[in-house]
Amino acid sequence: MLLFLIKLGLTTGIILASSEIAKRFPTLGAFVVTLPLVSMLSMTWLYWDTKDATKASDYARDIFYLVPLSLLFFVPFVFEQRTHWPYWLNFLMGFLSMGLAFGLFALWRR
Repeated sequence: MLLFLIKLGLTTGIILASSEIAKRFPTLGAFVVTLPLVSMLSMTWLYWDTKDATKASDYARDIFYLVPLSLLFFVPFVFEQRTHWPYWLNFLMGFLSMGLAFGLFALWRR
């Protein structure tokens, strides 16, 4: 239970710190978020809990394949100044395009 609370505190702290940094320095906040900290932490927690290097390696491989697909979420925000879509429409369109890409990937992996 103590290890769970340590993992929870560290992981949550990084996410909260990045959002607080972004309030004052958006580029620095984006830099912190683009570091693969969450992936590194979750891989470490996975290995720590299972002691299975193959499982951690498989997890890393899947992250490698899925990161480019997750970038589709940001495309509507990149073009917001041209489209003038409201925030939630950009969010929805990004989420849907990313979800479609993930769905196609899942079908391809079968």
